[in-house]
Amino acid sequence: MKAIVTTLLAIALFAAPKATQASGNEGDTVVIELNNKSKIVIYTADKEALKDMEQYDINKMIQDLNSALGSKKIEKVELQDKDGNKYMKDTTLVFGDGEAKSRIKIGNLELLVDADDWDELEDEFDDDDIPVRRYDYEENKIDRTRHFFNVDIGMNNWLDGGEFPDAEGQPYTVKPWGSWYFALNSVNRTWVSGPLFLDWGFGFSWYNWKMEDPNIAIVKGPDNIEFVDARIANPDFSGVKSRLTAPYVNVQMVPMLDFAKGRRRIKNLERGSVSFRTYKKQGIRFGVGGYVGYRIGGNTKLVFREDGEKQKDKTKGNYYLENLRYGIRAQVGYKGLDLFATYDLNNVFAGDRGPVGSQDMNAITVGITL
Repeated sequence: MKAIVTTLLAIALFAAPKATQASGNEGDTVVIELNNKSKIVIYTADKEALKDMEQYDINKMIQDLNSALGSKKIEKVELQDKDGNKYMKDTTLVFGDGEAKSRIKIGNLELLVDADDWDELEDEFDDDDIPVRRYDYEENKIDRTRHFFNVDIGMNNWLDGGEFPDAEGQPYTVKPWGSWYFALNSVNRTWVSGPLFLDWGFGFSWYNWKMEDPNIAIVKGPDNIEFVDARIANPDFSGVKSRLTAPYVNVQMVPMLDFAKGRRRIKNLERGSVSFRTYKKQGIRFGVGGYVGYRIGGNTKLVFREDGEKQKDKTKGNYYLENLRYGIRAQVGYKGLDLFATYDLNNVFAGDRGPVGSQDMNAITVGITL
């Protein structure tokens, strides 16, 4: 992989395990060869300037340079001396040719490919002499806005008048395990000040409410949604699964307090022009905000056995589902684990179209974010 490192203090990668002083004006260049892979080249105007370098923390410098090199993109690095004073503010590190040509990111996983074409990539994998590099580092800066994709996976239920329906043994009682909530989100995290960030973006979500009693058929009646025991009309009916699905497109905005200030621990596995990275968030973070969604479909699915044969009945429809959803979203995370909870402030069903005898029915979800 190509690399160019331009700094006022040049650290170059060469071979030859020895120490020397370069020719030219006496004292203007000092070369310290450390091992068979690296050496330090120091350019100074005179011996006094060289003596002044005693105040600088070379270890800190090399650590920061390693972090910048690991990022595989142009970085601005502010190194510091032993007293914490900044210096070399105009230092620019250029590693590789800039941003990767191909980037695939899912949650905290990222694959980067910097090859010009497939033939170049194929040649690399055929070359056994290309080493595999493993290294990790912690980000040392905060981006004003960082974009990422994440996936929400959780369990759904609904509250009927503030209580779960199973408290009254209602036919629309939901089985939490199997009532999956799934969402794909495009999120921006904008740094506001200090530990305060703002998560905002849009995504697609799917509510799935699975009935506790698999014999319950969900039917759109003339005035209300109905939850009917199918065995009443057909004694040979044996339910396997019954569920109601409602997809939405959503926008959300959640203020977050991130006490690690957005920094992440990055592990990198690299071979040639291919890099595989994992990101681990640091510290504790939490926030509460809101969301708005618009329904883009709906369907029911009934799986059952009749006369010994397994059958499926999937029917599309609005089922009196409310077109608009809005509510409160809470998020909390620690290092690599993020949890969320959502609560719809409006009813699942439009107007008074909910099950007969029901009160306000509000959707509730808890889960994890990947």
